[in-house]
Amino acid sequence: MTLAHGAPQQPAPFLVSIGNIHATQHHAVTPGGTWPIGEINVSTADQTQVTTHTPAWAIVMVVLFIWFFLLSLLFLLARESRISGFITVTVWGPGGQSYVEHLPVATEAQRVDVFNRVTYLQSLIGAERHRLGR
Repeated sequence: MTLAHGAPQQPAPFLVSIGNIHATQHHAVTPGGTWPIGEINVSTADQTQVTTHTPAWAIVMVVLFIWFFLLSLLFLLARESRISGFITVTVWGPGGQSYVEHLPVATEAQRVDVFNRVTYLQSLIGAERHRLGR
């Protein structure tokens, strides 16, 4: 089966998506516009915060074992970490245009995933610049 002349070509698949920022092999697509991928820069700002607290199960254990004073105090040493906040991803296009995406983060895995996606997008930018000889 062949395509007839004049039939529209299939759009290139997105190789990476970061919120509303999408990238193909040769273009970056955002709500602010579509730019050649070799002409953009991408930066991130990590605005997450990590807090530690005593988990609820440890407080319950202290109340249950209050008669064993030293043992119950050991439960208060248990700590849990929580991550909250967002990561800001900025795409700088040609002519001073830019698009900013704020991605909420609730776990360490989400935080790492966003940074891995940005790293992959930066590698696509570098590969395109190398291909174009820039």
